[in-house]
Amino acid sequence: MTGNHWTNMFEPQGRGSERAAAAPPPPSPTLREEPEEDVLADPTDYRPWVLQRGRSRPAMMLHLRRFETRSAMWMGWAVSYPHLAAVEYVGDRMVSLDFGMRQFVVQGQGLDQLIAPLQQGIVLALYEHSASVWARPPGGPIISSIRRLGVPDTAGASDA
Repeated sequence: MTGNHWTNMFEPQGRGSERAAAAPPPPSPTLREEPEEDVLADPTDYRPWVLQRGRSRPAMMLHLRRFETRSAMWMGWAVSYPHLAAVEYVGDRMVSLDFGMRQFVVQGQGLDQLIAPLQQGIVLALYEHSASVWARPPGGPIISSIRRLGVPDTAGASDA
C-alpha cells in the first residue's frame, strides 16, 4: 500500500483516479453587488427605475439618482433596504419612502407601477428625468423629482 492514497482503499482498483480526473471541481458562484443594467449605458432611452433580474438574493441598497444641470454631475443617495420602514403613495404621482432618519419624496407620473417592486425590494435604482441627459421625452412612467425631506434642494428652498 505504499505510494497509494488512503482513499483508494475504499474504491475499486483504478476507479478512484479515474473519478478524480473525470469530475472537475464545481465552479464557485460569483455574486455581483452592482446593478446588472444601468440606465446610463444607453442615454437615448429613459427608464425611471432599474429592476434586478437573475439575482438569487435581494438588493441591499436602493440608489436614488438625479442629474444636477449646474454642475453637470450625477448626485444621489444610496440607502439600505433593510431600513425601509414605509412606502406611502398618493395616486400615481407621488411616492414617499421612509428610511427612519432619511425620508424621500419621489414625484412624477405612472409611479403606481413602482409600488410593488419597492415592496418586494427588487428596485436597484431610481432616476430623476433630466432633459439635458435624455433628449427624447419618455413615453411611459417618469420621475420628475427626487427630494430628501429636511434638506434644502438645489434651488436653495427648503423641502420640509
